[in-house]
Amino acid sequence: MEDITNTSKNTGFYEQLFKKVLLTASVVIALSLSYVFWANENPDSTFLPLLIVVLALVKTVFIVRLTFIQLSKIIGESHQLTHVLTLFAVLIVLITLSFSADYQALYVLNSENFKSATSLNDSFFMQFFEFMYFSLITFSSVGFGDIVPLTISGKLLVMMEVFLSFFVLVFGIANINRIHVNK
Repeated sequence: MEDITNTSKNTGFYEQLFKKVLLTASVVIALSLSYVFWANENPDSTFLPLLIVVLALVKTVFIVRLTFIQLSKIIGESHQLTHVLTLFAVLIVLITLSFSADYQALYVLNSENFKSATSLNDSFFMQFFEFMYFSLITFSSVGFGDIVPLTISGKLLVMMEVFLSFFVLVFGIANINRIHVNK
């Protein structure tokens, strides 16, 4: 009977997580894809870098809202380590993919937004891979320096991603006393 109760709690947690993340992930993905396509359509625009930064700020607010308000409720109901780790994995993937698209859109607008030790003039997918790598390195605060933002808009995006990484870390530490490990 206890296994059935735990299974239903797990299913309920993942259903709630999916529902809460779906709206935020949809907004984040829609914004990211939209300006990647805008950058390809009008690369000479002077306001697009500003628009990318503003939309990244909107995404940051959505992610913070998701983390703070909605998911703290879920953690309040479920204290299992696997649920908390799943929550943080979803947040990390959402943040790094989102900022990868931001960086790539800035690069497509003007390749001088970033300095790179490697060639970024390959295919769309190779560029995205390079910026995914850059986003993961930025999120982890390692910063190898092989890709460096040179413009204010690039630096603002990096600052937002670093803010989110610290926010996720602080959120995790603040809730660590509520985590239970099942044996």
